[in-house]
Amino acid sequence: MKTSLSRRKFVKLSALAGVASTLPLSGCKKTPLLPNDNNYSEAIVIGSGFGGSVAALRLGQAGIQTTMFEMGKEYDISENSETFCNMMKPDGRSTWLKNKTVLPITSIQFDIPKYTGVLDRVDFTSSYMKIYRGTCLGGGSVVYGAMLPYAEPSLWDEYFPFVDYSEMRDVWYPKVKSILNFSTVPDDVLNSQYYQYSRVGLEQCEKAGMQKVMLNAGVDFDIIRGEINGTKKRSATDGELLYGGNNGFKNSLDRNYIPAAKATGNLTIHTLHKVDSIKQLPNKKYEVTVHKINERGEVEFENKYTCTYLFVNAGVVGTMQILLKSKHIGGLPNLNDEVGKHWGNNGNIMAMRTWLLQDTGAQQCTVPVTAYGNLDNPITPLLAEQAPFPIGMELRQLLALAITKNPERGHFTYNPTTDNVDLHFDHAQMDISRKAMLHFVNQLNAANGGILESTMYFGGKALGDDFCYHPLGGAVLGLASDNYGRLKGYNNLYCLDGSMMPGFSCCANPALTIAGIAERSMVDILDKDIA
Repeated sequence: MKTSLSRRKFVKLSALAGVASTLPLSGCKKTPLLPNDNNYSEAIVIGSGFGGSVAALRLGQAGIQTTMFEMGKEYDISENSETFCNMMKPDGRSTWLKNKTVLPITSIQFDIPKYTGVLDRVDFTSSYMKIYRGTCLGGGSVVYGAMLPYAEPSLWDEYFPFVDYSEMRDVWYPKVKSILNFSTVPDDVLNSQYYQYSRVGLEQCEKAGMQKVMLNAGVDFDIIRGEINGTKKRSATDGELLYGGNNGFKNSLDRNYIPAAKATGNLTIHTLHKVDSIKQLPNKKYEVTVHKINERGEVEFENKYTCTYLFVNAGVVGTMQILLKSKHIGGLPNLNDEVGKHWGNNGNIMAMRTWLLQDTGAQQCTVPVTAYGNLDNPITPLLAEQAPFPIGMELRQLLALAITKNPERGHFTYNPTTDNVDLHFDHAQMDISRKAMLHFVNQLNAANGGILESTMYFGGKALGDDFCYHPLGGAVLGLASDNYGRLKGYNNLYCLDGSMMPGFSCCANPALTIAGIAERSMVDILDKDIA
C-alpha cells in the first residue's frame, strides 16, 4: 500500500528543507525481501570511516534496515576513561596486530604486545609506499590529526569536473560541518604555551612570503581549553592523538555520525568482522562472506550475509582487497578494468627543520591548527601543515606534513598466493614531491634560519617520502563508477570511501571532501535507486 508521500519525494524535500538535519527521517521500514533469512539486511555497509558512516546515517534516516561490518574493535570512551594509550607510552591498543609500533618518525618506535589496536600500517613488498589506516569503529577519524580543510578551489575542476566547487562550498561541506562540528582554533588557545610551535611556524611562514593558513579542526576546543586551564583531564596537551583521545576532545565519527545512525533504530553494527569477499547471486542480491575475528586477529568463524544494496567503504586497502579478490574468484566478474587503478598518496611527504633560532615549545598540543600555503611553489603546488612533535622538551624544531600535487599514480593487483593486494608504486614516482618539499624547506630556512634534519627521523633520509596518510583511488568516480559511486557492471553496488577520489584531494586532507561527496552521492542514490 503506497503512502501519500513516497520516500523518494521525502528525501528530495528533506534535502531542500535543511541539509544540516541529523534527526531520523520519518517513513516506514521496508519489510526484508528474505524474511526467513536471519542474515539478510536490506543494505550492508562495509567499513565505518567517513564514507561508511555517511552512508549508514542516511540509509538509517531513510528507513532502510542496514548492517555495518567493521574489521576493528569499538573503543568506547568517557570523559575520564583510559580507553586509548599515549603516543609516547604505547601498548597493544596502539597498533593493529603488530609487535612494534609503526609511527612515521622511524627512529621512535616501541615494542608492544600484539593486539587489535587502532592504527595500522600496511607495508607492501611490491611498492616503495606504506599506507596508514584506522582499524576501529570510526575508522580513520579516531587516528587522524582532525584536520578538515576545504579543497583548494583553484585545483578543483581538474580533479572533480562533475561537481561545481560552489556546490561543495555552499551545500556539502556545511552539511558535514553540521555533524562533525569543526572550527578553527580560538585565539586564546592558539596563544597558550601549547601552541608556541604553531605561532612560530606562522611567523616564519609569513617571513618567507608564504600564505598563513588556519586549519579547520574536528575537535572540541572547549575541552582543549579545559586541559590548558586545568579543569579537564589532559589528553591533546599530553601526547594523545594518533591512538585516539581519552577525554573526547576529538569529534570522531563514533561520537557523531555513527550514534546518529544507531539512533534511527535501523542500523546494526558488527565489530571485529572482516569482510573477505562478495558474490552476486542469481537473484541479483549480494552475498558477503565475513570472518569473525578475536582480539588477537584469529578467525573464530565464517558467516555469509545477504543484502540488496551493498556499500563497499572499507578504506582504500580494504576496499581493493575485497573488490579485486571478488573479481578474481568470480563473485564480481563484471567489475570494469578501472577497479584497482589511479591510486595516489595525496602527495604526502614530511620534513623536519632543526637548529632554528627560536624556541618552539617543550609542551605541544597534538592537534595541528595551522599550515603554510605554498601554492606558488615552482615545482608543484603544496600545502604544508604544522605538525606537533610532543616529546616534552625544547628542541627548536618544526615538523611539517605536506600535501603536494603529484600526478604520478600507482595501481593495485590481487595476489592469490598471499590472498592480499599488491600496490605498484615506486621510488621515482615521488620525485616531484621531494623536489617541491626541498624547495619549500630551503625557502623557509633562507628567510628564518635553520637546517633540514637529514639523518635522524626518517630512517637516515632527509624526507619522509615512503608513507601515506591519505590513500586515495582504486575505484575512482567517473571511471570505475559513475559520478555518484555506483560501481559499473552492477546495480545497487557502491563505493563511497577514499577509493572514489582520483589520487589527490586538491592540496587538502581528504576526509572532509570524502564525507561531502558521500553526502552528495547518498541523496542521488536514495532518490533514484532506493525509491
